[in-house]
Amino acid sequence: MKERAINGEWQDAIGGLGVVAAAAAFSALICVLAQPICTRLGVLDAPDGRRKLHPVTTPLAGGLAIGLPTVAALFMTGSMSIFLPLYFVVAFAGVGCLLLGLLDDRAHIRPTYRLFLSLLLALAVLEIVPALRVTFLRFSFLDQVAFLEQFALVFTAICIVGLQNAINMADGKNGVVMGLCLFWCVELLLFAPDSMRPVLLALGGALVVTLAFNLRGRLFLGDSGSYSLSFIIALLVIYVYDVTFTTLPADLVALWFLIPVVDCLRVMALRVTRGQSPLASDRSHLHHILYNRLPWRWGLTVYMGLAGLPGLLASFAPGTTLAWGIAALCCYGVIVAWPDRGRQTTGNTAK
Repeated sequence: MKERAINGEWQDAIGGLGVVAAAAAFSALICVLAQPICTRLGVLDAPDGRRKLHPVTTPLAGGLAIGLPTVAALFMTGSMSIFLPLYFVVAFAGVGCLLLGLLDDRAHIRPTYRLFLSLLLALAVLEIVPALRVTFLRFSFLDQVAFLEQFALVFTAICIVGLQNAINMADGKNGVVMGLCLFWCVELLLFAPDSMRPVLLALGGALVVTLAFNLRGRLFLGDSGSYSLSFIIALLVIYVYDVTFTTLPADLVALWFLIPVVDCLRVMALRVTRGQSPLASDRSHLHHILYNRLPWRWGLTVYMGLAGLPGLLASFAPGTTLAWGIAALCCYGVIVAWPDRGRQTTGNTAK
């Protein structure tokens, strides 16, 4: 019996390594061929000397390099699982967001149209798979559970689209969104059911490879990447929360996404006070603030330490979630409020 269990563990480990290797290889192929692929698709990002400060025209291939292996893993997992509708719907939603992002990278869709289309897609997914609706909230510091009842559909759709918008806004410097997604991937692996592990392993393998190319300035994530990644991760997190709510409280999930969401809300409020559209573009995000004050390798380290590390540490001790959340917000407030001396005006890699 013991030998059988050990053999099963070895088979799972080998299977997991195979999934990671396959996803990484597929991702590497797209990354190596990023320039001709993106030239053919017309999704290249040219510097403009104002907001986009990278030195050369760069392919927006990150979405393809990460999204395609992840979607393939979703289809494969769904075909071998009793949860076929769940994984297939998440896969089709990921493809939809990938195509929407590619269209935006190519033709620059108006932000309000993008938001509307994303909201429609979220509502459609939640209608097809009602199990993905957040119907209750359980916090680690409260004894009672809050049931959302008739507000579940709207609340969940707003959460999905809100996270998508926050992640898209965070995608302005190399390594930020992919680094955060790696944190979320690891955190999900700590709580996810076994059936979801191949998807998360494929996502992680693709992220590591694409991040390596991204940090060298060889490619950018693009809207195709930020839209599809955020949508897929949001749906996976909701499902994991629904099935493991006894060990994964809502406040821990909120901590995972706290800094990108808070930064998004701050920037949107700042734009409104200036008389601008909350969906306009500027250089007031956290990654811009850090880039103006530090060499980007240190700025990225600070960003990951502030936005990613607290959630990961709290995942091992959910009872500390509130303390980590308060600490992260305090550090964020200090960084944002600190006087900006404008260290850099040109740079290596900006969106």
